[in-house]
Amino acid sequence: MVIYLLTADELEARGMKWFVESHLTGIQLIPFDSFKKMTAASAEKQPDLFIIDMDKWEQKDDSFERWLQSVRWIGISSERIFQTAYRGLRFRAEDVLFRPIAPDELMKCIQQLRFQIRNKKREAPLYPDTARDRPIDYSDFFLGGQKIKEPILMAALLAEDPDKLSVVHSRLQQFSFSREKQIFAFSQFILCVGKLPEDELYREEFHAFFEQWKKECDDPLAIVMNMHWKGLSLKEMYDRTKQLTEMIFFEGYDIILAKMEQISWAPMDPFLTPLEQRHWIEMLENRDIQGIREWMEHQFLGYTSPYPPPEMVRIRITSVLAQVRRYMKSRQLQQPDWEGAYHEVFRQITQEPVVYRIVQALLIFTTRLLTETHGSLDTGTRTLVEKVKSLMESNYWNPQWNLEDCAKALRINKSTLSRRFAAESGKTFRDTLHEIKIVEAKRLLKETDLPLDEIARLVGYHHRTYFNVKFKQFEKKTPTEFRMGP
Repeated sequence: MVIYLLTADELEARGMKWFVESHLTGIQLIPFDSFKKMTAASAEKQPDLFIIDMDKWEQKDDSFERWLQSVRWIGISSERIFQTAYRGLRFRAEDVLFRPIAPDELMKCIQQLRFQIRNKKREAPLYPDTARDRPIDYSDFFLGGQKIKEPILMAALLAEDPDKLSVVHSRLQQFSFSREKQIFAFSQFILCVGKLPEDELYREEFHAFFEQWKKECDDPLAIVMNMHWKGLSLKEMYDRTKQLTEMIFFEGYDIILAKMEQISWAPMDPFLTPLEQRHWIEMLENRDIQGIREWMEHQFLGYTSPYPPPEMVRIRITSVLAQVRRYMKSRQLQQPDWEGAYHEVFRQITQEPVVYRIVQALLIFTTRLLTETHGSLDTGTRTLVEKVKSLMESNYWNPQWNLEDCAKALRINKSTLSRRFAAESGKTFRDTLHEIKIVEAKRLLKETDLPLDEIARLVGYHHRTYFNVKFKQFEKKTPTEFRMGP
């Protein structure tokens, strides 16, 4: 692969040449400091790709702009503004990279373009509109285009390990399909596109490829086939195929899915209700590991089609993790080891491609937290006030919980606890507990539309009237006035 680089910065040119040629085999990068020299060289030998410094060309240079639209090029610029991105889009840049250019980003961009160039050289023309004698191009998946005229099949192949995608690509090129297919490499999957036969031979062929893959590699693989093409453009069919790949979140890998229809996601409220939050507080405080497991499995491992949107499920699991985080803070469990484990679970929630593994990771973390830190409330260097407030924050919702319960948890005489807490905090036990209840009530008044009776119950008051009295005592306004006010 030959790349021409146009930049007036000699140091930048030398650095890019060294990096590209030393990290990517089979690539030659030739720098130029003027458009005239570069076009003269390209007249003798046309390169595979141009890298153009967009800050150097004159915006009214019509000949240069017409030339840009006829070649494959990447733009580089120091001006991270909309006009630069728009200019790249207008003149059909493959990508625009902004200085300081991240080496990994440049390498990834060149690798993907090299895949495209190899596909063009190896594959025979195939296009769903027979009136156009050219193969499908990557741009067809991202731009509008005409409607598909002939039946085609799109199959997305997803490897659980993204590093295996290059192997999937290579194996697809070597596999003997009965009909010609074009193969495209994307960051999340490999796309295989071909004419759709009237028989179901394509199913047998992909099953044969899957079996061969498992025999030779034994790495998790999923194949998602989309046959819905009528009335669609290539871009629309690609978008639907990409959406179908999201079913792997629920179905897992080592599976072959074939669909004719578009996915319709089921509606879902991703946030825990106040009642669910209280239930989680109870389970964590009681160290009800079995109850937590049953709740998680019921909530997240029993989905059936139509599925909710995967991102909504991730948000809901994050809402669960927030309750665990709240428990950690109340127990002062923020040591480096637990913090690292917590952030690893959060990373898995946002990035792990399959839901059951996310649930498993969260259950393992929560089980360890509850078993290995049992009794930690009474240890450490925390003051008595900090320990009492932690217990209050965990039990404020229970109208029966009081000074006596707190004293039992701390193994202190009730009178001694009352006297020491007032002396060290400057407030009575009762007033502090009410303050914590009112803080939670204010949050519910602002963030939910729950009726006042329900809010009073959720923050630990038997009667709304008493709740109103205590709220006005602390906030100088009623709950209704607080909700309606600025």
